[in-house]
Amino acid sequence: MEFETAKVLFAVGLILELVGGFAVGADGGLVALLGLVLSLVGIYYLSKHFGRPDVFRNYLYSFIAALVGALVLIGFVVAYFFSLGKLVLPPFDFLSILLALLPIWIVLWVVVVFSAYFLRRAYMGLAEAGGVGHFKTAATLVWIGALTFVILVGLVIYLIGQIFAIIGAFELKQPTAAPAQTPAPQPV
Repeated sequence: MEFETAKVLFAVGLILELVGGFAVGADGGLVALLGLVLSLVGIYYLSKHFGRPDVFRNYLYSFIAALVGALVLIGFVVAYFFSLGKLVLPPFDFLSILLALLPIWIVLWVVVVFSAYFLRRAYMGLAEAGGVGHFKTAATLVWIGALTFVILVGLVIYLIGQIFAIIGAFELKQPTAAPAQTPAPQPV
């Protein structure tokens, strides 16, 4: 796949992931899933063009961490609310609802931080390989956003980081030379 095609696939995938995150209820997450597939394919070929398999690997780890975390979170929510049905009885007050949701919020925060760790590494790799500073900014904002996600302001910071990643994806320049290969040692 050509570099420009991979770049556009990655950028459009990031846009669809972002837009799909807001429209998850309307389309069942199909837009976000399509964006994820496009961004995975795009970053795979970008990492090949840059000779940086670590970029794709970290991006894939971020996706796997988010997927496994989401499944664990869903299981945790289902189990938690089935057991809470007997513990939290009407009348529901703010404090009882808050205490019921606190463990779920903490699990979600841990999942976001774990996934963002690998996403940050992928973006830093793209910043180094492509020479685009927007990816460094995206990596920093995504990481800070994940760490502060627990207080909700982090979600806004995280989203701004993703916007910087989209801008950076469109600014990527094709590598000028093939990545340097180290020659294999010759037997003596």
